[in-house]
Amino acid sequence: MRKVTSDIRKAFEAGQSKTIGNTRTDGESVWLHGNKIVKTENGKVFATLAGWNTPTTRERVNGICDLSFHQIDFEAFLDGEPVNPSEWVEVA
Repeated sequence: MRKVTSDIRKAFEAGQSKTIGNTRTDGESVWLHGNKIVKTENGKVFATLAGWNTPTTRERVNGICDLSFHQIDFEAFLDGEPVNPSEWVEVA
């Protein structure tokens, strides 16, 4: 996990605001390049690739939420199943 991801994760989990380069959190959501990729709603955490199936977006979401987004033949997958990179998924 990259240091920026680790530091943003710590701030997000602590409910604190933090900005590092192109990634920021207000303690309730996380944005990458201005796109919301992680959010909390009613005590639940949700994640998305925000339509950007890029290595950086996957690394941030996977590192913050302990998910397994990956790519096969340019398609987004989560835990081996194809997913729409624009849809939100609930983090267990």
